[in-house]
Amino acid sequence: MGDAPARPARFLRHHYLIAALVPVLVIVFSVTGFVWAQKGVTLVVDGDSRYVKTQADTVGTLLEQADVAVGAADVVTPPPDVRVADGMTVVIRHAIPVMLRLSGEAIRLNVVGSTVADALVAAGLDPGRGISVIPALDAPLTPDLVIEATDVFVRVVEGQVAIPFEVITENDATLPQGSRVIKRHGEPGIALNVYRVLVTGGVEGVRTLTVEQVLVEPIDEVVLVGTKRSSGPVVVSRERAAESEPPRGGTRLTVTSTGYSSQDPGVSGRTATGAVAAHGVIAVDPSVIPLGTRVYIPGYGNAVAADTGGAITGNKIDLCFDTRAEALAWGRRTVTITILP
Repeated sequence: MGDAPARPARFLRHHYLIAALVPVLVIVFSVTGFVWAQKGVTLVVDGDSRYVKTQADTVGTLLEQADVAVGAADVVTPPPDVRVADGMTVVIRHAIPVMLRLSGEAIRLNVVGSTVADALVAAGLDPGRGISVIPALDAPLTPDLVIEATDVFVRVVEGQVAIPFEVITENDATLPQGSRVIKRHGEPGIALNVYRVLVTGGVEGVRTLTVEQVLVEPIDEVVLVGTKRSSGPVVVSRERAAESEPPRGGTRLTVTSTGYSSQDPGVSGRTATGAVAAHGVIAVDPSVIPLGTRVYIPGYGNAVAADTGGAITGNKIDLCFDTRAEALAWGRRTVTITILP
């Protein structure tokens, strides 16, 4: 047999040409791909603007690459977790630490703003009310600047508020289906709130809650819900207070009483204090009977003052019932209640 025919020289030249072009194409596509991946973003840092090109995925990564430090009190728009898009504008406003002195009390503030007026707003004060400050309202803020307000002081105010109780339902197979029996009446708790109030020119301004202390824990109301099927009519029953006579202790007060229920038009399922509107809750005038007060009402039982109303003024109370029928049956009557100690 003769020797195999040699490959054409032209084929070999094409083979080497392709091999030489591959690295060149890789470099070209890498460079152009890098250019295509870059996005143009405008950075505005405390009013100073600059244009940058970036491959960052998120605003947070962009700020790191641009050496823009941000703290917890600083404002970044859009937020750091937002993805970067071509043509986006990112605004950074750094908070400036200053100290505000109000009649000797020092308040440290991190102010996102540029003037003393901005610092007053951050503290809850209205610069337009003629507050006397040093330096002037239009003075620029600088780090650790001390601002003196001479006609503003802090007042501490405390007061008791009612803590609404929760209603817990339990199924009871011994009761007819649909019936509800209150196993235990709920009672609102009492909390002591302490507020910090800024007073400017004798007028109280913003109240800031500083302390909330629970004095009396609320007692949850337990309601039994019947699940026993019955072919007869459903009877709605309740456990009532055992007393047929008022307790011996306490203060007597004669009032005009009316009945209402959560089924009445315009009445929600919650009271003014957030308690559930149910039997055992009464609406009062807090200037006569403070919220959270426990009372005994003949023919109704024990109750807690946990609601208010525009028409409830003076010696008037509203008794909450579970159904509209019960409220209508009570109607309007004069009773002598006992305010329990």
